[in-house]
Order: sequence, then structure tokens, then C-alpha cells
Amino acid sequence: MYMLFVWIAILVLAILIEAGTSEFVAIWFLPAGIVSMILSLIPGVPVWVQVLVFVIVGLVLVIATRPLCRKLTKGKKSKTNTDALIGRTCIVTEEIRNIDGLGEVKINGLCWSARALEETRVIPVGEQVEIVEIQGVKMIVK
Repeated sequence: MYMLFVWIAILVLAILIEAGTSEFVAIWFLPAGIVSMILSLIPGVPVWVQVLVFVIVGLVLVIATRPLCRKLTKGKKSKTNTDALIGRTCIVTEEIRNIDGLGEVKINGLCWSARALEETRVIPVGEQVEIVEIQGVKMIVK
């Protein structure tokens, strides 16, 4: 009968571990613990059988469902604010001259330092350019 309390403790521990993580870590041991707890209520079932059933059920659940859980929890990779700007067009507000280290563009009401993708290209004020990359606080445009 004492094994009933052992299985309850294992269930509580698995719940606490699962609640404390953002990944599925111990969820598979909840059903395994429940099955073993039920076995502990049946008179004459030895402890080693309960432990063996716990291990087997837990391993079967891990092997059978972990790939599915990983796929479901992977989710979509969301773009950062700067990643969302790549590919958009903006207006040159200060002539872009890489040689002099000058240049500025404006997008979404914000001004950014800018450099041309081609080192020798000079881009005049007012021209529309496409953002191809962001390096630190500088936009690389073409």
C-alpha cells in the first residue's frame, strides 16, 4: 500500500517538473505513473512489476509521441522588427557615400544610417532604395 504514495509523489513531481519548463520533459511519466499507481492498488502485484510497467509505459510514450510533440511545439519563427524591414523600400534623406561613411534613409518615420551595397555607388537624396541587410544600426541598401 505504501507504493500508492510513492506513485502519487512521482506524479506530483512530474507535474511540477512539467509546469516549470517550456518543453515537454516529464509529461510521458504521468500516464506511466497512473498505470503503476493503479497496479499498486491490486493486491499481490509486486513492486518490481509496478516499476517495470512504469518504465515500459514511459519509454513507449516517449518513443511514440516525442517527435510529434517536437513538431507541434516548434512553431513558426517570427521575424524581429529589423528582419521585417529587409526587402522594403525607403527614401534616402542624406546622400549615401560609402567612401566618406555618409548616408541616411528614412522608413516608418525613423532615420537610419545607411550604406550602399556597392562600395563605389553614390545614392542621391530622394531616391527610393531597397533594404537588403541590416548590420548593427546601419542599413545596407541598393
